[in-house]
Amino acid sequence: MSNLSSQAATPQLGHTISVASILNKMVTPRRVDASETERAILARATFMHVLHKGHRLAVWRWGTEGPLVLLVHGWDSRASHLGAFVEPLLAAGYRVLAFDGPGQGDSEGVRSNVVDLGQAILDVVEATGPVSAAIGHSMGSAALLYAFAHGLETRATVHIAGPSSLRGVLIRTAAMLELNMEQGRELISLMEGETGLPVDDMELSALAQGLRHPALILHDPEDREIPFGESERLNTAWAQATLHPMPGLGHRRIISAVPAIDLSLELIARHVPAHTQNSSM
Repeated sequence: MSNLSSQAATPQLGHTISVASILNKMVTPRRVDASETERAILARATFMHVLHKGHRLAVWRWGTEGPLVLLVHGWDSRASHLGAFVEPLLAAGYRVLAFDGPGQGDSEGVRSNVVDLGQAILDVVEATGPVSAAIGHSMGSAALLYAFAHGLETRATVHIAGPSSLRGVLIRTAAMLELNMEQGRELISLMEGETGLPVDDMELSALAQGLRHPALILHDPEDREIPFGESERLNTAWAQATLHPMPGLGHRRIISAVPAIDLSLELIARHVPAHTQNSSM
């Protein structure tokens, strides 16, 4: 859910635009092109489409042997932004699965939200087969929490700079836009209409049944997009989680930083041993 607040603020303060317009901006991701390096990574994968709510999602798979690791990107992003994880995972003996979320990258659609992305995860995994581990960045982390609570099973996951409360995201947005209490309640109500769920269904207390496997949480304490406190709350709610602060890496640099990648692979290897080595792209 990163950048949702700043994206909603584009036209100025909340009183000058309708709350519906704010919500519309919060659920309309901006498409981002892949870089030349990212396109080269995608070109070495097997490509397919998976249908999600009548729209085709772009899906990539790398490797032919070993446990399958799912990568889930965040808001205003795309699968290739997590491309730095692909080669290290393959070299360690894993297969890799990634997709562009609804309305993002090369996938179809226009609007999306954290619940929609969580449902897309379930559709992708149903189409491609079970995953042994997952790595989620920003809203991708929160979407994984939804998926865990709705049937996704994994043996280990990594959560990078993700929000742990949809209500918290909406409250921060309302505060930044200087919305009054009535407008804040309207924003929450409109988001509930968009997701089809009460906002409290995306609170950790409601998602706790899915937090039953080992997890690593990585976050820069000075992250300017998602407060570090979100990961602290997730860590407190998750008995088998470990929070590892990653100072100086920001919200986006962290997903290509060698220390973050190394820690992620260590966690996955500890709980999901690979049976093959040196899988190729």
